[in-house]
Amino acid sequence: MGLSERPSRFKRFLKTLAVYLAITVATLAIVDVVMILLNLFPPHYTPGHPELGWVSGSATGRMESVRCVEMSTGAVIHYDRNEDGIRTSLPAKRLREDTSILKIAVGGDSQTDLCAPNAATHFGVMETELRRGGVPAAVFAYGAGKYSPLQAYIAVKKPIADYHADVLVLNIYTGNDVYDMLRLDDRPHFVKTEAGYRIAPPIWYQESPPGQVYRSRVMFVLRSIARKTGLRNVAVRIRYLRDVAREQHQGFFAALRYMNDLRKSASSEIGYPAAFSAQMLNQQLFFYHFPGSREECLNRLRALLHLIRQEQPNLMLVVSPIPSYELVKQQPVDSALFRVIRRLPITYEQGIREEEQLYESLRGLAAESGSVFVDDLGPLRAYSGKERLFNDFDYHLLPPASEIIGRAQAAAVANSLRTMRRR
Repeated sequence: MGLSERPSRFKRFLKTLAVYLAITVATLAIVDVVMILLNLFPPHYTPGHPELGWVSGSATGRMESVRCVEMSTGAVIHYDRNEDGIRTSLPAKRLREDTSILKIAVGGDSQTDLCAPNAATHFGVMETELRRGGVPAAVFAYGAGKYSPLQAYIAVKKPIADYHADVLVLNIYTGNDVYDMLRLDDRPHFVKTEAGYRIAPPIWYQESPPGQVYRSRVMFVLRSIARKTGLRNVAVRIRYLRDVAREQHQGFFAALRYMNDLRKSASSEIGYPAAFSAQMLNQQLFFYHFPGSREECLNRLRALLHLIRQEQPNLMLVVSPIPSYELVKQQPVDSALFRVIRRLPITYEQGIREEEQLYESLRGLAAESGSVFVDDLGPLRAYSGKERLFNDFDYHLLPPASEIIGRAQAAAVANSLRTMRRR
């Protein structure tokens, strides 16, 4: 076969491929139009929440017992949500009308929305400890997986107003919440202005925009396939990181290197392979690849505390940093964590130092904003019991850790109340 024949065969192949692609696209378009006109197989999308991006519990108008599965043990757990979707055993009417109790709102991420009975979570323990100490407290909480501190605050603003709350405990998980202040994916976020920051609505990367109607059945199938295979997640992450890299004045190759390190941070040795990344390594890798982002995240946390102070001047604001599994350093450390870190450009010791610095930065921001600071790290590191403080499936708090944190939070609130009474 002569060399001159090869280009012509390749051209014929491309023309044939183009014809078949055109026929396929035309056929799918015709089928799609027919199904739309006959209203066959309408697509079902779950829209995002217009303010929060997503929610963990919605108002139902009735008290509910919610079922969850504790992934590390497989145990089925039930906990209460009231008519407004808030985690508490008290009805909304009681919280609105009873003026004899100290009402405490708690906001946070999945380390607040734990799969545990309300009484076994840190906010439940805080309520029990305060009552035991003579403070008639009612604690109600709302958390959701992946929430940033900004989302956590926005989520409890309405119940704070409706229930006339006296205290807000803002749980800030030091493993990833600082980084979450910079994330744009399907969540409200801060954007810079000449005067500081303003809250911008969610940018819809993965959730469906609320109110938008999709009619194409073919596009619904393609989106579903992309979601099931993980291709959509890759495309969404690339799009999101492109925007973040631009905002941080970094080249897109920095984003690709970061994504490659995230890929290497998965471990098949634990129940949820991405747990180390989700709970602590993602934040460390992000700050490593985008060095200016750490300070920007802290500036946004400062802006958040200032905003809460402006909007809730009569509220006792309590900043409670929830340390990660890595920061607590309960011994022995799971060997899987060391094996993952050896594949990354960061070390175990660097990760601890970074998170300790973030923890101390939160202490400083609390003092700067006139907020009450809860030291959860000291009591957790002092724990000498044999039970685990974090599970080994996805590294969320277990009841022994929640008990320690709840007691620390109750003591901080009680001490602040005594100080206020003496003034």
